[in-house]
Amino acid sequence: MDRTLCGTRCRTVRPVAHHRGQLPRETAGTIRYALENIGRILVFVDFDSGPSLMVLPDDICVEAPEAAVRA
Repeated sequence: MDRTLCGTRCRTVRPVAHHRGQLPRETAGTIRYALENIGRILVFVDFDSGPSLMVLPDDICVEAPEAAVRA
């Protein structure tokens, strides 16, 4: 289990189907952890809209930290 991205914000880059429906594109969430399963990487994400899902890395885009504001 890889927790290096724990707490990192992300968003979906395409609609993601799941057991309760579909997450639209641009749905934001927070990464909890990543793991390898049967030769592929899966990322567990707590989405702001409610569901917590395992998604493929290609389904999400990690948001860059906000740039520091210069005075």
